[in-house]
Amino acid sequence: MKIPFKKIDKEIQIPIPSKPDDAGADARITGFKKVIIDDKGEKQLEVVKSDTYILRPLERIGCSLGFATAILEGFYFKVVPRSGLALWEGLSIVNAPGTIDSGYRNEWMAIVVNLSNSDVVLHKGDRICQIILAKKYDYEFVEIDKLPESERNFGGFGSTGKK
Repeated sequence: MKIPFKKIDKEIQIPIPSKPDDAGADARITGFKKVIIDDKGEKQLEVVKSDTYILRPLERIGCSLGFATAILEGFYFKVVPRSGLALWEGLSIVNAPGTIDSGYRNEWMAIVVNLSNSDVVLHKGDRICQIILAKKYDYEFVEIDKLPESERNFGGFGSTGKK
């Protein structure tokens, strides 16, 4: 499947899977956008004019990915954390998985959060997230009076124990 891809940042490398059987392709940081909320509650993204950004504990930052796409109808992309960054640096994607719908045509961005207790330095060009193509399924909810029984039924939130 070929997906139309437009470089916003001419230096960006097109994301490709590292290995032939990998589900995701690594996307790289091309810039930083900081969340600004003023006294009136007005929200905006402020471009950070730097090649690096120090992400403090529990802080989030928009990492521009430098491209836009025209995803085929019936598909979407998931923007997910990279496992090594999650384990070793405490970095995650705030809205994991982020969803890029087929109708979206603007620049892609990963919303990164530092869940560690230490500062993490991010650099333009760093591989920051993975993008995974997924099939969209059409569905609708059908209202019923009673759900069918299952082995689990109403158990949840630790009901199966730890061991």
